[in-house]
Amino acid sequence: MPESELPLQTGLRGLDFAAIVLYLAVTFGIAVWFSRRQGSAEDFFVGGRRIPWFAVGLSILATLFSTLSYLGAPGEVIKNGIGFYAGYLALPLSLLVVTRLWIPFYMRLGLTSAYEYLERRFSRRLRTLGATLFVLLRMGWMSMVVYAASMALDRVKGPDLEWLPGPDLYWWIGCVGIVAAVYTAVGGIQAVIWTDVLQCGLLVLGALMVIGGVIAATGTSPVDWIQTARSNGIHHPPLPLYSMDLTVRVTLLTAMLHNFFWTICTHGSDQVVLQRYFSTPSLGAARRSYYINVATDLLMILLLSLCGLALLQYYRMNAGQLPSGWTLESSADKLFPTFLATHLPVGCAGLIISAFLCDAIQTLESGANSITAVVTTDLLRSNETGDEGNEGKKRQLGFVRQLSLWIALAVSLNAGFIAYISQSQNLTIIDMMPKFFNLFVGPLAAMFFIGMFLPRCTSRSVAIAVAVGLAVSVSWSWARELVAVARELFGITSESFQMPRGPTILLSIPLPCVTTFLTAALLSLFVEDGRPHLGQAYTWRSILRDVKLPPERS
Repeated sequence: MPESELPLQTGLRGLDFAAIVLYLAVTFGIAVWFSRRQGSAEDFFVGGRRIPWFAVGLSILATLFSTLSYLGAPGEVIKNGIGFYAGYLALPLSLLVVTRLWIPFYMRLGLTSAYEYLERRFSRRLRTLGATLFVLLRMGWMSMVVYAASMALDRVKGPDLEWLPGPDLYWWIGCVGIVAAVYTAVGGIQAVIWTDVLQCGLLVLGALMVIGGVIAATGTSPVDWIQTARSNGIHHPPLPLYSMDLTVRVTLLTAMLHNFFWTICTHGSDQVVLQRYFSTPSLGAARRSYYINVATDLLMILLLSLCGLALLQYYRMNAGQLPSGWTLESSADKLFPTFLATHLPVGCAGLIISAFLCDAIQTLESGANSITAVVTTDLLRSNETGDEGNEGKKRQLGFVRQLSLWIALAVSLNAGFIAYISQSQNLTIIDMMPKFFNLFVGPLAAMFFIGMFLPRCTSRSVAIAVAVGLAVSVSWSWARELVAVARELFGITSESFQMPRGPTILLSIPLPCVTTFLTAALLSLFVEDGRPHLGQAYTWRSILRDVKLPPERS
């Protein structure tokens, strides 16, 4: 196949670093600007509930579509094809659930922390359990995002810096964490959201640059890229409708189940998402923010899928430009940042790497802000001190800023551990997600779904159901590793007791969620006595029918 090359550069140049510094200065200016408008912890967490709907929608997209998706989507397409993203066919159904069931329900409650609901519906013990699961989920998520962004920066910067001891990757993780910690402590949710809006523009620009660069260099089109993927690229098997073999990585059914459950679980139980809805002034604004999020999400996944096909086309035509020892399959996640660093004009790579840094920073900002809201309102209960004067509000604001800073720094330390695990076990970004944070999504969301739709359930049956769901989740996501440990512990040598392929990652959210919900449903029939209780006033039907709510539990 004839080669059609783009000019190579060795890494970031002076103009690239200038673009990065300029971006960081702009975002820090945003944080300082909004810090001056904060007078209370509520301003820090929900922006006074007055943030425009379009900004909230773009912020949700930028938060959920993190560096993990931005780098992982092209790598997934290069290595395995577009089957993973066929799950977006389930979008109409999940859109109905989010806009007609979840958003009206939560906007009627008027919460600051989503986990306040679990106490109103069940008990303080269940509120603490839900908040703890959320903290574990988002700490793992933030750590992975910081690792992914730092890995991208490490790839594009050029040769290792000889004056730094140890691998440069860990130094980038530390730098990203420190910068994000400062931004988080200063800006609050308003700075997070408006920085997200800026990031969305940079992410779209980066994808367009890669697509345009490949078209200009090769003279090919997306039609040619699809033919390359089908014929002489990495083998992308046809997408089966379904399979009884649960180790088949992707089928149309499992892809749709994954996308549907991921959407309804995150929008129905995740403080990072719900906190943004809480910051809008009305139900209509919250719904419009979700619509803009969906539209931008579809645009991003289309562009990034095209990026994956474009990079596959380019490196098939120019295999000699792959670094020594690399193959398209083994290094799929690294090709996007490598292309940015070595093939775009000077200054452009710095601009796009700013998007990676922006994503890591805003991920720590939004995640730390949400975790701080959960820790202070759900775990430490600092909102119940009774000190509502100006001095009390200022003390609370100072406390949440300090706490968010320490959370961001802790995430950076954990990101170093994630980097070590990833490199030692050669795991891809997509395959790491269920192991390190998605395993908590299903059981956590099921707690809310049980509260909404199973009025007989009390905290007794829910706690047991969540324990069952977590056991299923861990067993599913870590099946291969658990089998390997069992073989080692019990000295099993039989080849029949092994798992060369783990179960599909696309059921790592649906299966635990459904298991938790069904377990609670069964327990409600055989364990609960069925007598009326205060929590029944907080089911979905009761809230939407304007039933008078009882006093909150003391």
